[in-house]
Amino acid sequence: MRRRTFLSALATATASAPITAHLSSEVRAASGQISPLEFHSSSSFLNTSGGELTDSSVIAVWAEDTATNNDGDGNGDATIYSSGTPIPVVTSESNVVAFGSPLVEDSTNWQNGNEEFVLNTWDDELGGSGTVLWDNGHGQYYSLGKFSNFESYAEENGYTVTGTSNLTGNLGSADAVVITSPTQSFTNSELSDLSSFVASGGTVFLHGQSDYSDYDETAKMNDIASYLGLSFRFNDDEVLDTTNNGGADFAPLTDEFNTSFDYFADRTGLGLEKDKTYTVDVTEVTDGDTATVEFSDGSTESIRILGIDTPEKPASSSAERVQEWEGIESLDYLGTWGENATTYAQGELSGKTVELSFDSEEPVRDAFGRVLGYIHYDADGSGTRDDFYNRNAVRDGFARVYGSGFGYHDSFWSAEDTARSNGTNVWGESDPENTTEIRNRAVDDLFFPTTASVVTSTGAVADSRVPVYAESTATQNGGYSYNGDIPLAAVDESANVAMLGSPLIDETYESGEGFAVDTAGYENFVFLTNLIDYLTDATGDVLIDGGHGQFAAGYALSNDDAAYYQRFLEGVGISFEQSNSLDTFDLSRWRAVVVTTPTDSFTQAEIDALCSFAADGGAVVLVGAGTAPSGARTNLNDLASGLGSDLRLNGDQVTDSSNNVNSDSAIPTTTVFDTSFPLFEAYDGSLGGGDGGDDGDGGSGELIVAEIHEDAAGHDGSNLNDEYVVFENTGSGDLDLTGWYVQDEVEKTYTFPSGFTLGAGEQVTLHTGTGTDTQTDLYWGRTGNAVWNNGGDTVFVYDDSDSQYLSESY
Repeated sequence: MRRRTFLSALATATASAPITAHLSSEVRAASGQISPLEFHSSSSFLNTSGGELTDSSVIAVWAEDTATNNDGDGNGDATIYSSGTPIPVVTSESNVVAFGSPLVEDSTNWQNGNEEFVLNTWDDELGGSGTVLWDNGHGQYYSLGKFSNFESYAEENGYTVTGTSNLTGNLGSADAVVITSPTQSFTNSELSDLSSFVASGGTVFLHGQSDYSDYDETAKMNDIASYLGLSFRFNDDEVLDTTNNGGADFAPLTDEFNTSFDYFADRTGLGLEKDKTYTVDVTEVTDGDTATVEFSDGSTESIRILGIDTPEKPASSSAERVQEWEGIESLDYLGTWGENATTYAQGELSGKTVELSFDSEEPVRDAFGRVLGYIHYDADGSGTRDDFYNRNAVRDGFARVYGSGFGYHDSFWSAEDTARSNGTNVWGESDPENTTEIRNRAVDDLFFPTTASVVTSTGAVADSRVPVYAESTATQNGGYSYNGDIPLAAVDESANVAMLGSPLIDETYESGEGFAVDTAGYENFVFLTNLIDYLTDATGDVLIDGGHGQFAAGYALSNDDAAYYQRFLEGVGISFEQSNSLDTFDLSRWRAVVVTTPTDSFTQAEIDALCSFAADGGAVVLVGAGTAPSGARTNLNDLASGLGSDLRLNGDQVTDSSNNVNSDSAIPTTTVFDTSFPLFEAYDGSLGGGDGGDDGDGGSGELIVAEIHEDAAGHDGSNLNDEYVVFENTGSGDLDLTGWYVQDEVEKTYTFPSGFTLGAGEQVTLHTGTGTDTQTDLYWGRTGNAVWNNGGDTVFVYDDSDSQYLSESY
């Protein structure tokens, strides 16, 4: 399932504009700026006349430009910001700082910068210490007890925080007061005392909330703002952001900071540090991919073990998706292996002290607040925590690889591929060749959710290259404007490239995933698969790119976002897998690579690898989205250019108010097909019309790993030549290994001797130690230290162009 994370690019301030900082996570780390803020259930602010607040001198933080606001309680008392006007969510003036949201309640995701930001405002206003009174005397739901984590954090940083039911009676001992949404109005006497407090140098921090279900107390908060003579008021609204959020649109994320205020310096917060490894104790194992750990300070966290997914236990079978498990169709069978995976995890981890670390490409927490982590542990009692539970669970057949953007993805996938091939544990009844065929029929109609149109680098795409158009009732918003039919898909046969305007295999639109209507009657899967085969004569499986931020983007796809298409492909004898490192992944077994709109650009090495793949006959299908931001569209179009294709994703969104799914104009349907393209019959594997090359090897060699002997007799370091890997040429011709090299997971490297050729059917053993090379035995030349980890490792082989040729995990 997809989760959203905040993504942003560097913005430059102009002399005439307020000074803002809008940074990527990498730039933030270098600049010392806090992470984005999450405004869960937030209001915005207005001017004193109830209009849009645009005075940047009192605005400290705006929502992102993707945000909107609405009248959440339906009372008709919200001011709605016009498109293009930034929505303020934090204001500051005359010793008063006002926040649209509680911001630092105990349920806050501390991986964002909320607690650092609020404490920075305290430091800036109070000088780094002082007594802060927290008003509990006006019927507040958000009393101090709801902020215990932040209370401790503030006290550790020099403040005394005290809850009080007699705010004005205690003002004499205070440097600042915090007031959250009061259900009981302040009396005129209390307001007068508060005004005198501010006039004497005291600070007031006001925390509002959205008007969802009318829980806000906007009028009472504005009584305070008015009495204090402030130039802003709380809006009776709810701020939403469907693009940049903390997992729901009512939790907008933003780093639109006005750095004229000294509120945004990075500091130590309450969150876990991403670049740190923690030694923790496992106190409970819930299932194969979830455990609870205790830190040295006694705090505990639920750990969602990163990069893997074990089957659900029977009690949670309603959350299981058989589509994700290649060749398996029985929920009962998966339930049994869910229990087995739990037993396995308990045996490996229960009661142990382990090392917890994180992935640079993944958030520290998931949408449920669980920590996403790697666990290294001592599996064999040797005293070293060099066993990698995440990968071992995959290697041992208790887990599948999760299709997100984590750095170890391709290594884990290699371990899963081996486990599936060997029928290890859960894969024992995996039978993809006999998977039930689904939805394979002639194409009658297609739906293109959130689609853009397709153009070329010079304008309109020629009709001869367009198999599918939108209906005549469709319209465009933005980009190059077509006068007639609007193309939603186009081909470039000379480059083996296709461009689609829509992520038309997105499982978001499956009724089984909660979509309002059943879309199984559309033939999107058939069309895409026929299109792939039209572009290539190659056989093999289909690969999707997941290494460019797609999993975290609502407009792009990983293979976990397209599990129903995976099940369709299985039914017609094709596998659907993911790679996160196309420049090092072995692309030789694939017929097509699908690339959905990437948030991160492709490196030249990755473009070169895809160019070689296409030149060898593989198809590359580029999949856009009408909701993708301009930067992501540019990344997709740059890739198209790098592949030598003139196809481009247009800068528009195509909608259709007449022909659509579920009365949603953003999900157009169409039957406008050019049937001269052979793409509209049920899939039977008979196509092959592009410049796709011959996938036969014509007498060439093929290298495999025939045996891995990682555990030498006795002490490994004293018997290095009994640690070895056997390679075999299973092809029909000789294989020249000059320039080829072998690596383990930490990149210890062996390079084959110049001129070494492995004949067809021959084997060679690569020993870790020293010796004299022969045609059957090669020697790494190491002394004292072994290469292959007894607890599990991966053998990587790279060819003379530095492309990964194979990987074998154990």
